[in-house]
Amino acid sequence: MSRLKPLELSLLNAIDTIRYDEKGLILAVIQDALEGTVLTWVWMNTQALEKTLTSQQVWSCQTAEIVLWNPEVLVKEIRYNDDNPMVIIGVEAQHHELSGNTLSGLFGVICDRRDYPQLESYTSKLLAGGDNKILKKIGEESAEVVMACKDNDKDAIAGEVADLFYHTLVALAYHNVDLRDVYQKLESRRK
Repeated sequence: MSRLKPLELSLLNAIDTIRYDEKGLILAVIQDALEGTVLTWVWMNTQALEKTLTSQQVWSCQTAEIVLWNPEVLVKEIRYNDDNPMVIIGVEAQHHELSGNTLSGLFGVICDRRDYPQLESYTSKLLAGGDNKILKKIGEESAEVVMACKDNDKDAIAGEVADLFYHTLVALAYHNVDLRDVYQKLESRRK
Protein backbone atom coordinates (compact mmCIF):
# COMPACT_ATOMS: atom_id res chain seq x y z
CA MET A 1 0.00 0.00 0.00
CA SER A 2 1.28 3.41 -0.85
CA ARG A 3 0.31 6.19 1.50
CA LEU A 4 -1.20 9.43 0.25
CA LYS A 5 -1.24 12.38 2.62
CA PRO A 6 -4.26 14.71 2.46
CA LEU A 7 -3.93 18.24 1.17
CA GLU A 8 -0.64 17.74 -0.65
CA LEU A 9 -1.42 19.14 -4.06
CA SER A 10 1.42 17.14 -5.63
CA LEU A 11 -0.67 14.03 -4.91
CA LEU A 12 -3.31 15.19 -7.33
CA ASN A 13 -1.00 13.89 -10.07
CA ALA A 14 -1.30 10.41 -8.54
CA ILE A 15 -5.03 10.35 -9.23
CA ASP A 16 -4.33 9.52 -12.88
CA THR A 17 -2.32 6.45 -11.89
CA ILE A 18 -5.08 4.97 -9.72
CA ARG A 19 -6.89 2.01 -11.24
CA TYR A 20 -10.62 2.60 -11.45
CA ASP A 21 -13.21 0.01 -12.52
CA GLU A 22 -14.91 -0.04 -15.93
CA LYS A 23 -17.40 2.61 -14.72
CA GLY A 24 -14.58 4.93 -13.64
CA LEU A 25 -15.14 4.26 -9.93
CA ILE A 26 -13.04 3.04 -7.02
CA LEU A 27 -14.22 1.71 -3.68
CA ALA A 28 -13.34 3.97 -0.73
CA VAL A 29 -13.46 2.41 2.73
CA ILE A 30 -14.04 5.01 5.45
CA GLN A 31 -12.62 4.16 8.86
CA ASP A 32 -11.93 5.86 12.17
CA ALA A 33 -8.31 7.03 11.89
CA LEU A 34 -7.47 6.21 15.50
CA GLU A 35 -9.46 3.06 16.18
CA GLY A 36 -9.44 1.56 12.70
CA THR A 37 -13.14 0.79 12.94
CA VAL A 38 -14.76 0.66 9.51
CA LEU A 39 -17.58 3.21 9.44
CA THR A 40 -18.87 2.71 5.89
CA TRP A 41 -17.78 2.61 2.28
CA VAL A 42 -18.53 4.84 -0.70
CA TRP A 43 -17.77 4.90 -4.40
CA MET A 44 -15.50 7.61 -5.77
CA ASN A 45 -14.63 8.77 -9.24
CA THR A 46 -11.64 10.96 -10.10
CA GLN A 47 -13.50 14.17 -9.24
CA ALA A 48 -14.69 12.89 -5.82
CA LEU A 49 -11.19 11.69 -4.93
CA GLU A 50 -9.64 14.98 -6.06
CA LYS A 51 -12.17 16.94 -3.98
CA THR A 52 -11.45 14.69 -0.98
CA LEU A 53 -7.71 15.31 -1.30
CA THR A 54 -8.07 19.08 -1.57
CA SER A 55 -10.86 19.70 0.97
CA GLN A 56 -9.95 17.23 3.74
CA GLN A 57 -13.57 16.04 3.69
CA VAL A 58 -14.96 12.86 2.15
CA TRP A 59 -16.80 13.24 -1.14
CA SER A 60 -18.53 10.37 -2.87
CA CYS A 61 -20.01 9.75 -6.26
CA GLN A 62 -23.72 9.00 -6.33
CA THR A 63 -25.00 8.50 -9.86
CA ALA A 64 -23.67 11.55 -11.70
CA GLU A 65 -23.46 13.77 -8.63
CA ILE A 66 -20.54 14.40 -6.26
CA VAL A 67 -21.84 14.68 -2.69
CA LEU A 68 -20.30 15.39 0.72
CA TRP A 69 -20.38 12.20 2.79
CA ASN A 70 -20.39 13.71 6.31
CA PRO A 71 -19.56 17.34 7.17
CA GLU A 72 -18.63 16.35 10.75
CA VAL A 73 -15.44 14.46 9.83
CA LEU A 74 -11.98 15.46 8.68
CA VAL A 75 -9.74 13.30 6.52
CA LYS A 76 -6.58 12.39 8.43
CA GLU A 77 -4.99 9.95 5.97
CA ILE A 78 -5.59 8.30 2.62
CA ARG A 79 -4.03 5.02 1.54
CA TYR A 80 -4.30 3.37 -1.84
CA ASN A 81 -4.00 -0.37 -2.42
CA ASP A 82 -2.91 -1.05 -6.00
CA ASP A 83 -3.06 -4.86 -5.63
CA ASN A 84 -6.80 -4.78 -4.96
CA PRO A 85 -7.72 -1.28 -6.09
CA MET A 86 -9.37 0.57 -3.25
CA VAL A 87 -8.81 3.71 -1.25
CA ILE A 88 -8.79 3.60 2.54
CA ILE A 89 -9.65 6.91 4.15
CA GLY A 90 -8.98 7.49 7.85
CA VAL A 91 -11.26 10.14 9.31
CA GLU A 92 -11.67 11.88 12.63
CA ALA A 93 -14.93 13.25 14.01
CA GLN A 94 -14.90 16.97 14.75
CA HIS A 95 -17.69 17.03 17.33
CA HIS A 96 -18.92 13.54 18.11
CA GLU A 97 -17.97 9.90 18.34
CA LEU A 98 -18.58 7.99 15.11
CA SER A 99 -17.31 4.59 16.04
CA GLY A 100 -19.24 1.59 17.25
CA ASN A 101 -16.04 0.27 18.84
CA THR A 102 -16.66 -1.67 22.06
CA LEU A 103 -14.39 0.46 24.25
CA SER A 104 -15.77 3.69 22.78
CA GLY A 105 -19.32 2.46 23.27
CA LEU A 106 -18.64 1.49 26.88
CA PHE A 107 -16.89 4.79 27.51
CA GLY A 108 -19.95 6.59 26.13
CA VAL A 109 -22.20 4.76 28.61
CA ILE A 110 -19.83 5.58 31.48
CA CYS A 111 -19.79 9.27 30.52
CA ASP A 112 -23.58 9.19 30.32
CA ARG A 113 -23.74 7.78 33.88
CA ARG A 114 -21.33 10.51 34.97
CA ASP A 115 -23.43 13.27 33.40
CA TYR A 116 -26.84 11.74 34.20
CA PRO A 117 -26.41 9.58 37.33
CA GLN A 118 -28.84 6.72 37.88
CA LEU A 119 -29.56 5.61 41.43
CA GLU A 120 -29.21 1.87 40.81
CA SER A 121 -26.22 2.10 38.45
CA TYR A 122 -22.93 0.61 39.71
CA THR A 123 -21.09 3.06 37.44
CA SER A 124 -22.92 6.05 38.92
CA LYS A 125 -22.15 4.83 42.46
CA LEU A 126 -18.50 4.30 41.58
CA LEU A 127 -18.22 7.79 40.10
CA ALA A 128 -19.97 9.29 43.15
CA GLY A 129 -17.33 7.60 45.35
CA GLY A 130 -14.65 9.69 43.66
CA ASP A 131 -10.97 8.99 43.18
CA ASN A 132 -10.51 6.86 46.30
CA LYS A 133 -13.20 4.36 45.33
CA ILE A 134 -12.23 4.28 41.63
CA LEU A 135 -8.49 3.95 42.26
CA LYS A 136 -9.04 1.23 44.87
CA LYS A 137 -10.96 -0.79 42.25
CA ILE A 138 -8.18 -0.26 39.67
CA GLY A 139 -5.65 -1.54 42.20
CA GLU A 140 -7.79 -4.59 43.00
CA GLU A 141 -8.40 -5.39 39.33
CA SER A 142 -4.69 -4.98 38.49
CA ALA A 143 -3.79 -7.52 41.19
CA GLU A 144 -6.47 -9.89 39.87
CA VAL A 145 -5.02 -9.62 36.34
CA VAL A 146 -1.60 -10.54 37.73
CA MET A 147 -3.01 -13.54 39.62
CA ALA A 148 -4.97 -14.79 36.59
CA CYS A 149 -1.82 -14.53 34.47
CA LYS A 150 0.21 -16.40 37.10
CA ASP A 151 -2.45 -19.17 37.02
CA ASN A 152 -2.34 -19.13 33.19
CA ASP A 153 -6.15 -19.17 33.14
CA LYS A 154 -7.11 -17.65 29.78
CA ASP A 155 -10.78 -17.16 30.65
CA ALA A 156 -9.91 -15.51 33.97
CA ILE A 157 -7.28 -13.32 32.29
CA ALA A 158 -9.83 -12.10 29.75
CA GLY A 159 -12.39 -11.43 32.49
CA GLU A 160 -9.98 -9.61 34.78
CA VAL A 161 -8.55 -7.49 31.95
CA ALA A 162 -12.13 -6.58 30.97
CA ASP A 163 -12.74 -5.47 34.57
CA LEU A 164 -9.50 -3.49 34.57
CA PHE A 165 -10.41 -1.82 31.26
CA TYR A 166 -13.85 -0.91 32.63
CA HIS A 167 -12.53 0.62 35.86
CA THR A 168 -9.79 2.49 33.95
CA LEU A 169 -12.46 3.95 31.66
CA VAL A 170 -14.36 5.08 34.76
CA ALA A 171 -11.20 6.86 35.95
CA LEU A 172 -10.85 8.56 32.55
CA ALA A 173 -14.47 9.72 32.65
CA TYR A 174 -14.12 10.92 36.25
CA HIS A 175 -11.13 13.07 35.27
CA ASN A 176 -12.74 14.22 31.99
CA VAL A 177 -10.03 12.61 29.86
CA ASP A 178 -11.42 11.60 26.48
CA LEU A 179 -10.74 8.05 25.32
CA ARG A 180 -9.60 9.47 21.98
CA ASP A 181 -6.72 11.16 23.85
CA VAL A 182 -5.57 7.70 24.92
CA TYR A 183 -5.87 6.41 21.34
CA GLN A 184 -3.80 9.37 20.13
CA LYS A 185 -1.06 8.60 22.68
CA LEU A 186 -1.01 4.97 21.57
CA GLU A 187 -0.90 6.00 17.91
CA SER A 188 1.98 8.44 18.50
CA ARG A 189 3.95 5.73 20.30
CA ARG A 190 3.34 3.22 17.52
CA LYS A 191 5.09 5.52 15.06
